[in-house]
Amino acid sequence: HFGALPSGAAPLPPHPPPEPRQTGRREFTLVESETTVRALLGWHSVPLGHADGPALDVLSDLLSCGRRSRLWHDLVESDRLTTWIEASQEGSHQAGQFLIQLEATPGVEPKRIEEAVLRVVNGLANDGPTVEELARSRHRLEAAWRWEQEDLNGLASGLGHVALRGDWRAWQAEHRAALAVSADDIRRVASTYLLDHGLTVGWSLPRPSGSTLIVLPGDPRVLERRRSSAALPALSDGSGPLTWAIPETASKLADYRPARSILPNGLRVLTERRPGTGTVALDLYVDAGLLREARPGVAFMTGRMREEGTLSRSSEALAEAIEDVGGTMELSATGATFRVRAEDLPLAVDLLADVIRRPSFTPAIFPWIRRRTAAELLADREDSAFRADLVFRQLVYGDHPYSRDPRGNARQIAALTIDDVQGHQGRFFAPDNAFLVVVGDFETRALRALLKKSFGDWSPKGLAPVDPVDPPRALRPRVRRISWPGEQLHILLGHLGVRRNHPDYDALVVLDHILGSGPGFTDRLSRVLRDELGLAYSVGGSLTDSADLGPGLFRVYVGTAPDQAELAIQAATAQIKAMHLGQFSDDEVDCARRYLAGSWVFDYQTVSQRADRLLDLERWRLPLDEPLRWPDRIARVTPDQVRQAARRHLDPLALTRVEYGPIQRPTRSRRAGG
Repeated sequence: HFGALPSGAAPLPPHPPPEPRQTGRREFTLVESETTVRALLGWHSVPLGHADGPALDVLSDLLSCGRRSRLWHDLVESDRLTTWIEASQEGSHQAGQFLIQLEATPGVEPKRIEEAVLRVVNGLANDGPTVEELARSRHRLEAAWRWEQEDLNGLASGLGHVALRGDWRAWQAEHRAALAVSADDIRRVASTYLLDHGLTVGWSLPRPSGSTLIVLPGDPRVLERRRSSAALPALSDGSGPLTWAIPETASKLADYRPARSILPNGLRVLTERRPGTGTVALDLYVDAGLLREARPGVAFMTGRMREEGTLSRSSEALAEAIEDVGGTMELSATGATFRVRAEDLPLAVDLLADVIRRPSFTPAIFPWIRRRTAAELLADREDSAFRADLVFRQLVYGDHPYSRDPRGNARQIAALTIDDVQGHQGRFFAPDNAFLVVVGDFETRALRALLKKSFGDWSPKGLAPVDPVDPPRALRPRVRRISWPGEQLHILLGHLGVRRNHPDYDALVVLDHILGSGPGFTDRLSRVLRDELGLAYSVGGSLTDSADLGPGLFRVYVGTAPDQAELAIQAATAQIKAMHLGQFSDDEVDCARRYLAGSWVFDYQTVSQRADRLLDLERWRLPLDEPLRWPDRIARVTPDQVRQAARRHLDPLALTRVEYGPIQRPTRSRRAGG
């Protein structure tokens, strides 16, 4: 395919002259409409491939990776100056930056935070890391290397990036160099690059007067065009041939062999052995989420408090145990996820049982966790895309639990008590209300012994599974227009969706691919709104991606300029109507189903991916052999089945619409004309 291509005749362009060396501190302040205080501190560092790159990568790991990292421990855990902080070495082809980003705890002075950051950085420059810190970082790097080699996309990306700079084997050499970084190397790069005269500091501060949210009256009708002469260009009907080829055969999972067993206390265990990977993924799921809550936000807060230690381990001891071996631990409202090296499986099982069964729920830490959660919620709600989606969910779901942010709102968070958390834990965390997924490099007999030791005496509670009640589906259109400062207008269109186990699910997946979830510009929304009409910065849509035990959302998102809003809404609505009426070609259906039948296998490459998929199957109450049967089933979906499903499940006459951002008000003459 490529051998006949002639080699390039033009020489590579010369490197530009080096950037002048920074000789003094630089700083700036942005005054924004947001209320969360944020900062970015940066220094000039080194480009990709530089000999000091590995040491700077390790330095960023020491500063902010894990709860015991220098910055996270001092500024978040101990002094509570910030709610989030992260360091990174960002190398590019010809230059690099070492960055520290943070979000401040409300009420804390920026100067105090900056002084604390620089104190931590200077401490590493002067004294270097401890032996324990370096060992912990090396374990993390080695574990991350194992995970990355297992992912085909990560492997290709890593090799490709290094090959562009020269020898592809340099990737392995850089990994070995990172593992060999010493305390002296950390002191040297910190004192060489992270100097005050090379520092640039930027703060984003709220306006003193705050900002006002303006809610405009909703109008279910499509608004008339602002420019009467601006007609929509002809929309593509997708009937022409696509210019990309898809293999005829479906991919197979020849080595997919999961198994299910049940412990005497009712804990279901799903396993799949993957010898030779050197890694293990553990996911424990407890049915203790939104649908089980007695008070909004209590499930999330229970998961958050679980991070603060157990009856036998403090939060620091938990972090030490998992970080020292380079593993990861994520705790949530519905359980815990561990990723470890194969040799660390006994530790992971022991920690998993400890955080799930024996959380300490220390009352003294609860006010800080509640305050931190409220600050994170406030920061998220200043993201206009986040707010638009939340408003859309509230309109579609009404008072159903699916309508709300899992954290609750500020008032609900403030009302929660430690007794609420302890009560939620006591009611729902039980083996017969949970299941465990283990995938990776393990011996079945040894795993069985570990689970019996750690979970065998866990007492069941006789809880019945939750079958969510479907919220009512709207029968008429609804519009909410919210004015908010910014450059981009966020538009959401849609209505209630379907459950994951709906008989039409396969046909609707094909429909989604045609409408708004296909790769590149192959789907209708991307091809028409973004490529042909130039109306959207980003666009997409799906009816199945949020399908769950309860119905998900049919949701189309359009990010556009304010003056293009009406044209974008008309174009998106036209495509929804076309799907509802079956106005798509048999070739589009054929391309979609063959793509889906061939591409799904990439969701099962890694140990972590397989654990995630098994968790989904068990939670959705689907058979474990679903991945083996689905490719052939999707390949047999007919155009008539897709059209019938589209007519049943898409309702262009009852769309909920949210517009969130810099809305342009109608002119006086237009308001007078209705």
